[in-house]
Amino acid sequence: MKRMALTFGALTLCAAPAFAQSSLVDTDKNGTYSMEEMVMAYPNMMEDTFAAIDADESGEVSIEELAAAQNEGLLPPME
Repeated sequence: MKRMALTFGALTLCAAPAFAQSSLVDTDKNGTYSMEEMVMAYPNMMEDTFAAIDADESGEVSIEELAAAQNEGLLPPME
């Protein structure tokens, strides 16, 4: 039982960084999200999905575009 508890604790510590990386961060602080920033939160992000989310074709995803993509089911909601 003690071994199981230690194993679970070790797995939890290893999983923590993966969960931390799943949040969307505006690394350049410009108020929008680039493809690179989106891939950090959504590792399976493809260019065609990014283009579909980028409704105004600016090359960046705004907060409004992000919310619309989540509402349309293009992206899962961020926790």
